[in-house]
Formats: sequence, C-alpha cells, structure tokens
Amino acid sequence: STPLPRPGDWPAVRREFAFAEAAAPKIPLNAANLTPPLWRVQQAYAEASARLAADVSFHHRALFLQTELARLRGLLAQHLGLADGRDVALVRNTSEANATVVNGFDFAPDDEVVLWDHNHHSNNRSWGYRRARRPFVCRVVRLPEQPRSEQELIEPFLAALSLRTRVVSFSELSNISGLRLPAAALCKAIHAARPEVFVHVDGAQTWGATALDLRAMDCDSYSSSAHKWLMGPRELGILYLRPERAEQLQPHTLGYDYEFNYPEAGLPTGAARFECLGQRNDALFPALSRALEFHLALGPAAIEARIHELGQGLRQQLRAAGFDLRTPEDERFALGISVIKIPEPAKAVAAFRNLYEQHGLYAAYVHDNHVLCDMPVAVEGEPPLAIRLCSHVYNSEADLVSATEA
Repeated sequence: STPLPRPGDWPAVRREFAFAEAAAPKIPLNAANLTPPLWRVQQAYAEASARLAADVSFHHRALFLQTELARLRGLLAQHLGLADGRDVALVRNTSEANATVVNGFDFAPDDEVVLWDHNHHSNNRSWGYRRARRPFVCRVVRLPEQPRSEQELIEPFLAALSLRTRVVSFSELSNISGLRLPAAALCKAIHAARPEVFVHVDGAQTWGATALDLRAMDCDSYSSSAHKWLMGPRELGILYLRPERAEQLQPHTLGYDYEFNYPEAGLPTGAARFECLGQRNDALFPALSRALEFHLALGPAAIEARIHELGQGLRQQLRAAGFDLRTPEDERFALGISVIKIPEPAKAVAAFRNLYEQHGLYAAYVHDNHVLCDMPVAVEGEPPLAIRLCSHVYNSEADLVSATEA
C-alpha cells in the first residue's frame, strides 16, 4: 500500500483523493455533509469485498471478523481516547446512533429532555417524533450567535435543568452555523449540577475534525459517522456508551451479532447490545481502519489545527470582502464550517450554482435550520438563505481564495 503522508505535508494529503487527479477537479467544500473517501479507504474496501465474495462460508467470515474487528477496535480506542474499543457500537451512521439514544429510554409524561435548537434534525426531530407517540417534555435551549465566553454557552443549559430532567442532547458543532460548543466543559457542568442526567453528544461534525478524548469529555454517549470529516467509508458510524450507563438504554433492533448468535439468553450489558443488527457489510471494517490509521499518522491535533487554520483564513477573507457570517467571530467557538448570510434568496441560489457550475466548487445551502443540496425556486418572504463552506485538510489556500472570489 502507498506510504502514509508525513505529518504536515498537506499537498501529499491532497493527493490521497480522486478529485486531485482530475483535469478539471470538482473541489469539495461540503465536509459537514459528505467528504470524498481516501484512496486507501476505497482500496481496502475493494480488497475486503473481493476476499469475502470469494468465500462467504461461516469459517472464513468468522475468521475475517475476529481479525478485522480486533484491529478496528484497537484503533477506535486510540483515536477516541478510550481504554477499550468495545465501548463503541458500530452502527450505520450518526442518525442511527442518535435514534438508538432517542428510542432507548422509557419516559413518564413529566420527564424532561433538554435540546439545543441548532441540533441536527436526526437529533431534535427524532425527539419530536418520539414525543408525538408517547408524551414527555422537551425543553429547547437557544444560545447567542456571537458568544464571548464559555459560560454564555453553558449557563443556558444549566438554567434549563430541573428535577425532572432525564437527558441532555446536543450537537458538539452546529452544521447550520459553525458554532462549536465547549463540549467537555458543558458535560462536566451538567454532571456537576445533576450527576444522574444522561448527556448525549452528537459528534457528526467533530469525529475526524478534532482531537477527541471521550473519557475526558465526560459524556455518557457520543455519536458520529465515518463519511464526514473522517474521510472514511459510507454507511458506517459509531455510538460510544459509557460502560456503566449502557444498560439504561434498550436497543430498537435485535438480530444476529458478530459471532452469528442471537442474544436469546440476555442482551450484552455494554455497547455490544446495540450491535445485534443482523448481517452487516463486513468489508467496511478494514476500510474504516485505514481511515483511522491515516488520521493517527498525521496526528488528530495537527488535523484539527489545520482545519481551524483554513477555516479562520476563509472567514477572514469573506469578512474582508464584505460578507456577514453566521459563524462566530470569536475563533474559540469556530472550526471548519463557515456560514455566509445572503439575505436575498435569488442571489443565494445564483451564488450556490455559480460556485459549482462556473468554478467547480461545491457547497451547501442553509435555509432556516435546514441544510439543502439545491433550491429550484427561491421564494421571497421565507427565511433568508445562507451558503455553507467547509474547509478540510484536502483543501488548499488557493481553494479558499477561489471560493471568496467566486
């Protein structure tokens, strides 16, 4: 296999992607939705798929899983700051992981769940659909668009707690504004005030973009997907569960586990209780291992610093060009997502299409609290549109200059 890039060699990192080889490349600026996978991830998946296609016997599949899962769990533990990779359930994506938490609790009608209004819909709307089936109370926290201190982001959550609060669920980094919450400080503050409250962190925008230490974060669960900032395979995600809290949640799917057993004698007590999902696409596991090896070789802290450097540079250029951003001006609360306000919907639509069609740069819309891939007709009087640009380690400074000029 191709040697891993040296830490800090960002041009070599860019060459790890298919778009870099194209004569007229389409430049990705939409990591909050989907990143191109690394070449080595695609190769690992193709090789593993071929191996499994050649022999689908129980004998071979069991040996494949034993080998690949042990390797993967070791890498997950290292990358997430855990003592044991078995504290992570392998699921399809963040949405499935969030749904596992949402549907895992039994609530009385006066039990309360505290949410952030910038949570992804797979978090907030899933709680809403659950509440429609069997009532409980949802309290929604709103935060300042331009925070000046961590306490401005923590105090509203603490103020929303009551003696009936069972769960607090928040996205660590907003996909609609780019606002980054101080997750570790927030989890610690909530547990200091109410130790029994279950704190779930949606990490869809931070796994692969930040140096994670989930034990130090003090969350009870953490969800994410490999297809975003991790630059890994599609349809594979994680759900970390603090071991002593895992049994509080009941699984919503029961099938065969990775040992081809159905849990008739009782569910596992840890994260494995959420891996009884029946037949899986086992070739994804070595593909995810390759992505984790790549991140660990470059250094998660160095990746985070590079993403922040590019994001901050882009935001400085945009503001200098006269644009108003939804993303915080205080760079402590920003990372790789930059959201540009464009009050006139027709201009936003034109800008979005012009970026791709004329300049080969692809981005996303933000419409109120929704992220859209296109809007055929801009309707006056609806909430203003914004354009979201996500800078990642495969981007160059020239990409960001091109985006600002476009």
